[in-house]
Amino acid sequence: MITKSSNIYIPSDKVEEKFIKNIWRIDEFHLRETKETILPKGTVEIIFNLSDKIIYLNSAFNNMVNLPSCFVNGINSKPFNLIKSGPQLFLGIQLTAIGLKGLFNVSVKDFMDNVVDGSQVCRSLYILCDKLFSKKTFDEQVEIIRKWLWNKISASKHYKTINRFHNIFYSQNSKNLSVAELSNKNLMTDRHLRRIAVEWLGMNTESFLLYNKYLSSLQLLHNSNKTLTEIGLECGYFDQSHFIREFKSYTELTPGEYKAFNSTLPGHIFS
Repeated sequence: MITKSSNIYIPSDKVEEKFIKNIWRIDEFHLRETKETILPKGTVEIIFNLSDKIIYLNSAFNNMVNLPSCFVNGINSKPFNLIKSGPQLFLGIQLTAIGLKGLFNVSVKDFMDNVVDGSQVCRSLYILCDKLFSKKTFDEQVEIIRKWLWNKISASKHYKTINRFHNIFYSQNSKNLSVAELSNKNLMTDRHLRRIAVEWLGMNTESFLLYNKYLSSLQLLHNSNKTLTEIGLECGYFDQSHFIREFKSYTELTPGEYKAFNSTLPGHIFS
């Protein structure tokens, strides 16, 4: 048996949305041990964890850890699992892919397929954690996070440049573009764009474009009634076999196998 309640805040401010996608809270109770598989979603998350013991399993590195009360989960290229039981309370800040470097000026690549204790990222995160869990309502917690966020944004050395990188990677339909086409659209050499992609996304330009195709297909599997062939073609794959092969490289599932789980939350499978 699972009981669950959730809240979400989506920023409407044009500056905030360059750094974060949303703020969320999940309060749930698992009567027996439950496994949640989370597929690559193209996001970085700062997560505050006030839960009973929860185990993180990552197939990319074959590692198993008990999650701390504050951690950063980097962009994932492979699924990871959470083993949960009893009461669970999570409060999260879902960052844009470029938000991690924008806020903390860290090497994004070091966070790929990894969870990092918040104390290793920024000392203010555990102070923020204490403030958040001293409040009861989600609205109060969002207010505290937004105040912290704006302090980080105003102090960021990348405050004036993040808009440019957001436009390069997210303000144009890139799923059907080649590396050369994306470089030309932004008046850059392939080499210069690759350097920026690695610095801000933790992956090279080609990997980013392939990853975006996968993310587009993941959303279409949830939000449309199109056939797998139609979804594959719309996302820029040559044919269905190409689509299946690429989707499986990220999820360890075929699109058909994933769709059969009939999950209500994109990228999450409960068992």
